[in-house]
Amino acid sequence: MPFLFPRKHEIFDIHDQLIEAFGGVPGLRDEAALESALAVAENRQYYESADLVTCAATYAYHLTQAHAFIDGNKRIAAGESEIFLELNGGRLNATNEQIVTLFLDIAAGKLSRDEVEEFFDQWAGPPTASGFKF
Repeated sequence: MPFLFPRKHEIFDIHDQLIEAFGGVPGLRDEAALESALAVAENRQYYESADLVTCAATYAYHLTQAHAFIDGNKRIAAGESEIFLELNGGRLNATNEQIVTLFLDIAAGKLSRDEVEEFFDQWAGPPTASGFKF
């Protein structure tokens, strides 16, 4: 089953909302890096038959590593990976502390993409009736 994948303008909108809500410097640093990071999950689903959780973890890893925005790269990666899961019928059942630690570790280069996928496998579950967690 094909997933609902984000479009670049949706990522810009989410990033703008995150910067407005939590502070930081708005703006794109590297559009090609953003496009590349967005393409990886869709390519993995198409060529590797990657499942929902793997695609979400792929967004988490690649959007964090791409540093496409001037500020807020970890926030957009965390937000988009969770939104992607929920729009496609999943949910990330992790505490805010676990999420912060995960994304700081990704940004610091302490985790491989496979390790990020293992965390997502542990934390993924069905959505709740209340909708988005953040």
